[in-house]
Amino acid sequence: MERFFPLNHLTAEQLHDLYRDACKVGKRLVEYDQPGEEGHYEVNLSDDETLKNISDESQNYLVFHENFEDEPDATIIAFSLSSHPFTTAYIDIDNTRLDWFVKKYGLTQWWQMEGSERKYYPFAKFYTVEPMKRHLLN
Repeated sequence: MERFFPLNHLTAEQLHDLYRDACKVGKRLVEYDQPGEEGHYEVNLSDDETLKNISDESQNYLVFHENFEDEPDATIIAFSLSSHPFTTAYIDIDNTRLDWFVKKYGLTQWWQMEGSERKYYPFAKFYTVEPMKRHLLN
């Protein structure tokens, strides 16, 4: 299962808080993706430089992976960096921490690719309200 949660409802300050919270419990990686070329290149940016370039105008999202292809189960938070084109800061956190991030940052919807189309769903189709419990939809 792979679910994408847009973070476009968060302000820049909330995104900065999310970045700091995720860095406390996860592993950070900044990558540059050269357009038209296969592969990614790790970029060495400081936390200050990364925070300075996290904007609510960029494409920021959280991805939940569970039993998805050959990838390890994880929740990945992705921040596109505004002054560094094609560069994204990723923070991998353990899936067991997702509930805390969901509650604190008010995630309300998710999307997934269905064929060539992006389909949006309300958050309740992934979690029940109390206690939070994941639905296995695939």
